Amino acid sequence: MTATTVGPTAGFEDFFADLAQRGYEPLLARVTATVRFDVTDGDRTEHRLLEVEHGKVHVLVGDGPADCVLTGERAVFDAIVTGRTTVMAALLRGTLTVDGDPELVVLTQRLFRGPPDGSAGSPGASGSGRSS
Repeated sequence: MTATTVGPTAGFEDFFADLAQRGYEPLLARVTATVRFDVTDGDRTEHRLLEVEHGKVHVLVGDGPADCVLTGERAVFDAIVTGRTTVMAALLRGTLTVDGDPELVVLTQRLFRGPPDGSAGSPGASGSGRSS
């Protein structure tokens, strides 16, 4: 099962539109948290707030408070949502930063496409869920 139906050439907006349409993500069934994505593009920053309550997903446009905030350039997020890189690889390269609960980074990574060859970092990896 893939975590998203967004194709390899889709970007940031397509990913969040698809996620909002689904409404429920079984990979996050044990998670209750908020994650904000701050996406920079030149001098402009876009915000997407992901609210998860036991797998029920709401995507909002806005920069409200969140348990975890991921910040990076649009090109980095486009690469993540298309599977050309992973959240962890972007963090290790310093092209993505995290503020807040680091466990949510691991849980959030489940939403994104894995590398094309299906190697480590692909969605659906097992792990414990965060619950509030």
